[in-house]
Amino acid sequence: MPSFLVLGCTNFYGRALIEHLCGSRSASDDWEIRGVDKTLPELAGLPAHVQALYSTFDFRMGNLRSDAFLAQAFARPAGAWDYVFNFAAEHKFGLAAQAYDQDVRRLSATVGRLALQQKAGVLVQLSTAHVFGAKGGRKDEEAKLDPPNALAAAHVQAENDLRALPGLPLVVLRPALCYGPGDRQNIVPMLIAAQLSKAAGEKMPVLWDRDVRVSTVHVADVACAALRCALWHRGVARAVTFNLADPGDTTNAALAQAAAGVFQVEPAFHSAAVNFLARRLKPAELTEEVNESLLGPWMDLLAAHGLANSPLSPYLDQEHPYCRLDCHPLAVDGSRIAGTPDLGFAYAYAGVSTDALRSVVDEFQQLGLWPNVAP
Repeated sequence: MPSFLVLGCTNFYGRALIEHLCGSRSASDDWEIRGVDKTLPELAGLPAHVQALYSTFDFRMGNLRSDAFLAQAFARPAGAWDYVFNFAAEHKFGLAAQAYDQDVRRLSATVGRLALQQKAGVLVQLSTAHVFGAKGGRKDEEAKLDPPNALAAAHVQAENDLRALPGLPLVVLRPALCYGPGDRQNIVPMLIAAQLSKAAGEKMPVLWDRDVRVSTVHVADVACAALRCALWHRGVARAVTFNLADPGDTTNAALAQAAAGVFQVEPAFHSAAVNFLARRLKPAELTEEVNESLLGPWMDLLAAHGLANSPLSPYLDQEHPYCRLDCHPLAVDGSRIAGTPDLGFAYAYAGVSTDALRSVVDEFQQLGLWPNVAP
């Protein structure tokens, strides 16, 4: 009976992995799944059909900062876990460096140590592709690392700490800008900007040049890749790393057009002069300008539709890769994983699309978190 331990099972990435695991097992499969998180499924903003999945396996809630709790999460009378997924490392922009040290580096080190001690079949570590330098074209797995912020730096350190554990079967996954159901920070700010432009009867303003790269990947492909890699790498006592970025090689124009298409508005790219001025602003100054222009209208729109408690926001943190896309493009080559023999992975989402982004908004509307405004 294969056994799966998912740490961080109710967050954006973990929820997708749970859906993929539950969808991959058949009625006759006797899979043992344990999901662990600090947030109850009932409080994680999940749609009913997803929330129902958490009653079909062993869910445990606790403090993931606690070494003692993590040890309990790993404890299994039948022996070592076959497949361990660390999706609990923090991915939220804009936190203090101390928080990233605790919730990325230390947490991951503890998970790695426990996996090694228990002789788990494999550990899949969810990192980030926001770790590469700005120079050059699309970055493959061997490209120079130059993390632009504290979040990325913490993930690089976590990767290095895990690779230093001798004999640990390890897969490191580095997703590009990730979107899909449950996303609240990556592409949602642009979707809110498109919604506000529709409400105002205006074109959607878009920063930066049309052709600058902003590599993307759907969260369902991240989940599929995690499972395929786990099955492929189980018991192989070495570390491998894969970037995750769809073959669409997304540009700023492609992303903006897909987001604008959800609300049937037209993107309007800023002139070279405006982009020049934006480049001269510090990241904090730029995000302050953008956030001030969107936060008020968004709150007004929510209030007009009786949605005062929606957690969704157009707020763009200065660490968001979009804020410095002009000088630090997110150009990621995610082709290696699809070309690896016997791994069996293929991207289901070849590129970002209006339909895929519309499904994100549709789910938020069903949950009562987004104004139910017809396009």
